[in-house]
Amino acid sequence: MHPQRDLKDISKKIGRLPTLPGVAMKILQAMGRDIPNIMEISEIISLDAPLSAKVLKMVNSPFYGLANKITSVHQAMVYLGLNTVKNLALSFSVIKTFEHKNKSSFDYVQFSKDSLVGAIAAKLLAEKTSRQHGENAFFLGLLQNIGMPIMAESMPDHYKEVIMETKSNAASLHEVESQLLGLNHMEVGEYVTHAWGLPAKLTVPIGVHHTPRRLTSGSYDILSLIKTLHLSSLYINLFNGSDPKANYAEIENCIRDYELNSVINNSVTVKEITEGIKSLFPIFEIKIDEKKYIDIIETARYESDKLSSDLLNQLHNQSECLDQLKQQVCLDGMTQLYNHKRFLEILHQEISRAIRYKTPLCVIIADVDHFKSVNDFFGHQAGDHALKCVSSQLKKLLRDSDYIARYGGEEFGIILPMTTLKEAIQTAERLRKSIESEKVVYRERSISVTMSFGIASLENNRQIDVEGFIKMADEALYDAKNTGRNKCCHYKLQNPEKTQASTVLVIDDEEVVLVTVTKMLGRLGYAVIAAKSGREAANFLHQKEIKIDLVIMDMVMPDTSPDQILKVIYNFNLECKVVLTSGYNLSSGGNEDLLNKTNGFLQKPYQFAELSRIVKATLNN
Repeated sequence: MHPQRDLKDISKKIGRLPTLPGVAMKILQAMGRDIPNIMEISEIISLDAPLSAKVLKMVNSPFYGLANKITSVHQAMVYLGLNTVKNLALSFSVIKTFEHKNKSSFDYVQFSKDSLVGAIAAKLLAEKTSRQHGENAFFLGLLQNIGMPIMAESMPDHYKEVIMETKSNAASLHEVESQLLGLNHMEVGEYVTHAWGLPAKLTVPIGVHHTPRRLTSGSYDILSLIKTLHLSSLYINLFNGSDPKANYAEIENCIRDYELNSVINNSVTVKEITEGIKSLFPIFEIKIDEKKYIDIIETARYESDKLSSDLLNQLHNQSECLDQLKQQVCLDGMTQLYNHKRFLEILHQEISRAIRYKTPLCVIIADVDHFKSVNDFFGHQAGDHALKCVSSQLKKLLRDSDYIARYGGEEFGIILPMTTLKEAIQTAERLRKSIESEKVVYRERSISVTMSFGIASLENNRQIDVEGFIKMADEALYDAKNTGRNKCCHYKLQNPEKTQASTVLVIDDEEVVLVTVTKMLGRLGYAVIAAKSGREAANFLHQKEIKIDLVIMDMVMPDTSPDQILKVIYNFNLECKVVLTSGYNLSSGGNEDLLNKTNGFLQKPYQFAELSRIVKATLNN
């Protein structure tokens, strides 16, 4: 029997830790700064030509489903975010660390396959269960079993015995490791990744991913990632195991235990992982076993059908009750159209679908003209009757595949899937003419009703959120109202070339504001640089050869006055635009000189729509 290994003495027992390639260490060092610099990390990756080529090949693969081809690492960071690209670069580095090791009985080729399956599964699961963790899940899924090759390297004879014992007794690898060696690959993985400088929210899940119930308390982020990682490890077993039927059933039970049935369809997830394997294995230079994965999909389909059949009778009676409840929750009481909440939910789903499958999508916000006059002149009951008639008329003219909701008051929201902007304009015009021609009759009195329509299109399948999409339609509706009413206007993207080329420097000492604004602007397609102090911004302006088009700057900085920062900005670039922000109301006076030197002001806290409007207006001015 081998001596028990003390977890505190891991370093001594496993010997020298494996070192990551130099580029990976540089990335981790840059990410360790209080506010990571997107330009610095972009340059680190770009200088390693083979690495940057693989990163670009991966972000342009079907796995990420971007509408436009990405041609640079910096552009990839703008579209996918700093963390996503950083994690992809680190993933290639980790695989490279072990790709040529074949001297022991440990199967490094299979380890690479399993690691990538785990990464693909973890990302897909995170996107279904907790979207904010998707950027870390891929990297975490890849690293989850990193302790295995490290143990195989440091104690080859002992680990060979572990592998033989595991196969002969069909036992769990981590249990045999603990029994024979006194520690397991989860503990080693947590220790090593911590030594590499990774944060606790990534290292802790690695330490318990086969035994998630060991950790009963912790932050929501960590507990959520542990569940994701545990499930991804079960999918590794499914794609590498000898008993796919049993593995599939184990995943079903786990999904049920975690109460994730409503968001994870096991059979669909298996197919999605297989598609991910087809896209990513060649990029990582890993051979695909087509027949094996086809068999796994067939097993998943069979088991899914079997489970569905067993549950069908049980669910039949419940479904009618649920349908009735859903109707009550989702419908507007007066018009029987979808309500505001359900409209937003559907729009979120349709945006995701349109981006994923690169299909057109349009949204319309429509408003009854002069509705207050109808209420004032004919009475509120007549106004309610008019809204019901308008609702019925609009619904009658739309396709079964379209969605219509009462957005609020006399406003209606319409979602047009698989519809181009030209087709949406034609639809809106048809609706407008129909409403105009139909008289509303209430108690033998005729009421003339007209409507204005604002149309927005998900042009080029741009990454945009629900709020931003509705804002576009609202702006178009505003144009229709301001130019005569009873008309249709569509949102016109102003200077898209300039938006894509514009670089924005955000200066704010509040980290929450800095991170939030950076993400907001990134979603709008701008290249964003973050600085948490005036000194950091000044150093950046002096050292980096890059044209900054706009600076968004908090007026109250602990280390520098606004005038000092403005002086540096204008010395650097006289054409640079500056927008000031502050939590204080500046209308009281005393700030006229400062405001006159800049191009705009935003009162904190401000909304996404306000930020979008002032940035767009300032850059296009």
